[in-house]
Amino acid sequence: RKRVPEGPWSASAMNAENFEASERLVNAAYVRQGAEGRRAHELRLRTLLEQGKCPEEGWEESTVELFLHELAVMDSNNFLGNCGVGEREGRVASGLVARRHYRLIHGIGRSGDISAVQPKAAGSSLLNRLTNSIVLDIIRLAGVRTASSCFVVPMATGMSLTLCFLTLRHQRPKAKYILWPRIDQKSCFKSMITADWKNWQRSARSTTSLTSSTTHTEFSPLNVCTSFSREREEVG
Repeated sequence: RKRVPEGPWSASAMNAENFEASERLVNAAYVRQGAEGRRAHELRLRTLLEQGKCPEEGWEESTVELFLHELAVMDSNNFLGNCGVGEREGRVASGLVARRHYRLIHGIGRSGDISAVQPKAAGSSLLNRLTNSIVLDIIRLAGVRTASSCFVVPMATGMSLTLCFLTLRHQRPKAKYILWPRIDQKSCFKSMITADWKNWQRSARSTTSLTSSTTHTEFSPLNVCTSFSREREEVG
């Protein structure tokens, strides 16, 4: 019997032992050809696991789906014969929902720490760590080479802006205003209020100038945190 290769993918669905057993049903040459095809996928997965960086060449959908399925079976909610009854167990009633999310149901984080490894969801935790590592690599490639860490969380407009404005508060502790030259979404306004900033709204048709005598003192560089425009989709 052939020795099962060691490594992170030695326990994959079609390992060496399974391929050997397949040779009893299908011509051995054909099985080996199929094994080589799968190995091409696994080499990409191994490179990602070892380097934790954005691949130089994009993956085919088949490789992505293979990877997600392999990670999903590592989560306890997908263990064969397992039926979790704890209050934090990953459960889903709809097969449609389960398939849409590749059965990654349990979630990530532990005890209020979103970056912590979840013991019952090794696959999801691994996917989370890889995602953060890849995004950090992309941030560095974009020019921010001093970035040392990052984490990805699902955020809508309002919460994302709130966190940005709270960060700016530490950088500009004496500032209290955000200049907002356009009103086009409630989330923008709510994020400023939530972060405890005062906003100065200026319509595109307004003739008021920030350099006029009536506003020069109030909106001095020390008092202004940032100028925010949804039109440019940036915080500067």
